[in-house]
Amino acid sequence: MTSIDSPRSAASAAARPLAVILHSRQPLTTDPAATFPVGRWNTIVLTDADAGAGAGAGAGAGAGAGAGADVVMREDAPGKRPEVRHAPRGEWSKVIRSLAGGSPVEIVTNDEYCLITCAELRGEFGLAARHPDRPEHYIDKVLMKERLAAAGVRVPRFLPFPDGVPAPETAHESVMSRIGLPAVAKPRREANSRGVSILRTDADLRTWLAEHQNELGWQVEEFLDGTFHHVNDVVTDGTTTPVQAGTYLGPLLDLPSGRRLGGWTIPHGNSLARRAHELNRSVVAALGGRGGFVVHTEFAVTGDDELVVVEVAARAPGALVSELARLHAGLNLEEVNFALQAGLPVPAPRPTGVEAAWVWVPVMPGERYRRTPPTTGERLVHVRKAAQQVHTGTSGALGVSALLWSTDPDVLAADVEIAATFEWCAV
Repeated sequence: MTSIDSPRSAASAAARPLAVILHSRQPLTTDPAATFPVGRWNTIVLTDADAGAGAGAGAGAGAGAGAGADVVMREDAPGKRPEVRHAPRGEWSKVIRSLAGGSPVEIVTNDEYCLITCAELRGEFGLAARHPDRPEHYIDKVLMKERLAAAGVRVPRFLPFPDGVPAPETAHESVMSRIGLPAVAKPRREANSRGVSILRTDADLRTWLAEHQNELGWQVEEFLDGTFHHVNDVVTDGTTTPVQAGTYLGPLLDLPSGRRLGGWTIPHGNSLARRAHELNRSVVAALGGRGGFVVHTEFAVTGDDELVVVEVAARAPGALVSELARLHAGLNLEEVNFALQAGLPVPAPRPTGVEAAWVWVPVMPGERYRRTPPTTGERLVHVRKAAQQVHTGTSGALGVSALLWSTDPDVLAADVEIAATFEWCAV
């Protein structure tokens, strides 16, 4: 941490340090006080998200304590809602200086859309560089795949459009000759599956090309047929420490259409877990490992038993994966990511003997939550506001969040099957 120049009195320099958590689009999933305890830190969330998007949100940088917490905190996140300040990103530096006065400050984030800004602000305020040297290697999907491929890490075949999506006929020929169908269209710089389209047919491809002609920031890549997984490690100055690997219930797409999302942990001694952590070491070596952060890599296992990297992020994962890591390896990945950036100690991961899973159930138009199924293992179920009354939206919304765990993998597998197929919501 470092002190900031300020006209405030010298006495204020001895005040509690200020922790600033940057936010834009990805909500917090854990209680900031778990990393920055109340009484030892003053903590605020600084966001450029719409102040009016959450209940009780205030306007402007001077919004009161708790204003807009619904914007920055996931509904089922534990703990007291944090103080939130809204300001345009160009004013963040000024707001931080005003809030900190002469007190020490730490600036952290777990938001994909704030990683580069966080690194820049840390540099401006004289804080240690704890993000990767080149955060864009973890953010720009084309740069990411280029560097991974050059290092011998298998990635999907991909076709970038650096000058914008060409005319449909020209682009169609390029996609068909280099990628084929089905294919996946993705923005170069997005997260949480935003903007992703699966192009299964020639008509799908032609329609997508026509809709996006001349637009910048797009790429098309190979559709992978296999099982999908993720692996999470702690990175400290180039060294990766294994934490947790997992398997997804299916593609992380189409919840608005009714698909249930989820996943479960892979036992620590499993050969796939070992291969996944070896893969992550290669990923970090290719993309950069300076600093302290969590690396989250998503990969597919093909029918030829080949591991293919699909996405990489220099931050803790979303959904309930950080909670799965707490149950499975003794540490919450989002809390660890904040602590690493702030230079605070983090616990070493340790096998707990617990396997864990998460399932997200959509509520569709005209439905509401009706019942929770009987399960054998431990569980924590949160019925979201969208499902507590009849859902009036035009598409599905996240209705029920279920966290499941057990020391018996067979019990967990049975509970996941129940949670993934049960009729939680009905008309």
